[in-house]
Amino acid sequence: MEMLIGGAKVGASNNQTIDAVNPATGEVIDTFPSASKEDIERCLEIAQAGKEKWGSMSMDDRSKIMRRIPEVFRAHKDELAELLCREMGKPIYQCEDDLEVTVGIFENIVEEARHLLGSSFMDLSSGGELGDVQFTVYEPLGVVVCIAPFNFPYDTLTQKVAAALIMGNSIVIKPPSDVSLSLIRYTELLLEAGVPGDVAQIVTGRGSVLGDYLVKTPLVDAISFTGSTEVGVKICQDSAPYLHRLIMELGGNDPFIIFDDADLDLAVEECWMRLRNSGQTCCSSKRYIVHNSVKDKFCEKLVEWLKGFKMGDPKSRETDIGTVINEKAAKEIEEQIAHTVSQGARLVYGGQRDGAFVTPAVLMDVTKDMDVAKDMEIFGPVFPIIGFDTEEEALKIANQTIYGLNAGCLTADMTRSLRVASKLKAGTVVSNGCSTWRGPEIPFGGYKMSGIGREGGRYSLLTMSQEKTIAIRRIK
Repeated sequence: MEMLIGGAKVGASNNQTIDAVNPATGEVIDTFPSASKEDIERCLEIAQAGKEKWGSMSMDDRSKIMRRIPEVFRAHKDELAELLCREMGKPIYQCEDDLEVTVGIFENIVEEARHLLGSSFMDLSSGGELGDVQFTVYEPLGVVVCIAPFNFPYDTLTQKVAAALIMGNSIVIKPPSDVSLSLIRYTELLLEAGVPGDVAQIVTGRGSVLGDYLVKTPLVDAISFTGSTEVGVKICQDSAPYLHRLIMELGGNDPFIIFDDADLDLAVEECWMRLRNSGQTCCSSKRYIVHNSVKDKFCEKLVEWLKGFKMGDPKSRETDIGTVINEKAAKEIEEQIAHTVSQGARLVYGGQRDGAFVTPAVLMDVTKDMDVAKDMEIFGPVFPIIGFDTEEEALKIANQTIYGLNAGCLTADMTRSLRVASKLKAGTVVSNGCSTWRGPEIPFGGYKMSGIGREGGRYSLLTMSQEKTIAIRRIK
């Protein structure tokens, strides 16, 4: 497949390509371009021209085009889901679910934009006088670079793309190299729906190579990135001389606190979100902080429950768990499990690797001083169980990390649940459930090193626009 620059399908000017590999079979599906600096510069220059035309259109005219996008995506749902399944080893039904969420985000954002109203201030402002009128309007940022993650590429990218486009920005999409084919096709469908070719473009290649080209330039006005904290920090450093607007949704090591009065069957059922996408979910619970009086029982129920899931061919509708994104990632998970065991934990279930497949792993005897209990994020189906005795101890363990994306709490005592929620350092706290929660309208984002800014509904629209105040003096 080829990139889309200025509405045309193009290869890299240096003729370099990268193989797209199915992690479940090792099959080379296709190739995609490895863009050069010259390709990026041409793309950004086109985006600069595109932003003027698109940004000068009325919100209503942009909405008419964007309301066609969900129709086009629904018409190609099977094709998009199958391509994603082949590229990342995610079970096919989960890929289909992702497409439904993607369509919903487009619909939600376009409708939300119709109700994004400015503010007005009359007569009473400090320093003003009778007859002064002030009001606010929202204007585009300009060129927005949208850097997508591999784990939920369609819907996570759409949080950026939909808001950026409806607010009048031109976009340049940088897909992860592991799912570039899926997002090339995604971009083709944007153009098919009527988005101009100089407004939506996609460039492909290794992030380590393209990152400098896309970030260290005055031809960009904003960068919206979802990915690791390490890469997010580098983007912040590299973009500092240009003061780009930054939206960063980064790593997490989300806690799930399970108290002694919790419904353990419900607690185990909530663990399903750690299996979805083979544990590759930013806001999935990654630390299970369980009261010592029920810790063994919870572990027993969890292990028995895990035995009921089938790992296998992602194309099969009988498969519950597919691969992680590639074999390199699987090896890293394997090493992290071994590291935690070397620190004194017990591997009581699973943890075996076969290529890019990793069986769900349960780790007991994890203590609060181990790396996995603090800042080591395991991006895979691993359940580290950490015991506690008091509410204060549970909160201390939960908050002892550099991250603060989401958190979950399960207790029959709603007063305690709300008290705990107020003390957890996280962008979203889920009461009566695990940490995995991201509604399309909520302000999603993290505390500390889990990110900068918020995405979702109205919050995405505000992030992707400039708020301008217009003052009219001395109206008589």
